Amino acid sequence: MHVSLILSTYNRARYLELSLLGYMRQTHKDFEVIVADDGSTDGTDAVIKKYKMLAPFPIEHLWQENKGFRLAKMRNEGIKASRYDYIVFSDGDCIPKADFISAHVSNSGENYILGGGHVRLPKDYSDALTPGAVSNGAFEEYLTPDVMAGLRWKQRKNIFYMLVGKKRRPKFLGLNFSVPKKVLYEVNGFDENYEGWGQEDGDLRERLKRLGLKPKSILTRAIVFHLYHEPHPTKAKKLNFSYSRRREIPTRCVNGIEKPLLIGSN
Repeated sequence: MHVSLILSTYNRARYLELSLLGYMRQTHKDFEVIVADDGSTDGTDAVIKKYKMLAPFPIEHLWQENKGFRLAKMRNEGIKASRYDYIVFSDGDCIPKADFISAHVSNSGENYILGGGHVRLPKDYSDALTPGAVSNGAFEEYLTPDVMAGLRWKQRKNIFYMLVGKKRRPKFLGLNFSVPKKVLYEVNGFDENYEGWGQEDGDLRERLKRLGLKPKSILTRAIVFHLYHEPHPTKAKKLNFSYSRRREIPTRCVNGIEKPLLIGSN
């Protein structure tokens, strides 16, 4: 299966390089990388130019002007640019385990949303991590038996939530999920009314569930290692919380991949 990987980033050039090195050691080889860049000005473009020459997979760099946190819009641009029928989402501050894409592919299906797991790396480890330690896979040693036990516990909770039909669960995160591209068009992608940190991925999950897709938790099989960084300044403000809890959210969002026609427009 050919896969389009949409990798979101903003001003984390060093982390993006480590992430791309992680994708260079994937066991599944048939994929493209689309870097969805929300306005980086820190040399991210130079990193991408370097890996366009080094990587065995194609890389496309999409960039939009920094007008605040507009992740939903940038991911929609990635969806529109994707060449393949199956899409995996992650972030440029996450390093994939070697079988990350393979796990998504082997568990994929037309009627499923897949949500993978993540391991949070501490600040000192993230600061010290070298390109060599990513290329040789040494960073995967952080997936200790205790860390795996934690992922298995979350997996059991997800299975329970799915069995009882708990609302807004399982909590799939934008740093590790996948879905067929056609259903993204059916719900019109991410709702671009989400600006500022948070809730846009949960909104998409709920609309896909309403469309008839079934969540499938692969927390212990598709794993990324999340490099430490300070929370986004808008996280504490919970700018999108009220909007995400409004009544009568449509399955197909209005302000998504396709935009509403403006009155008087041609």
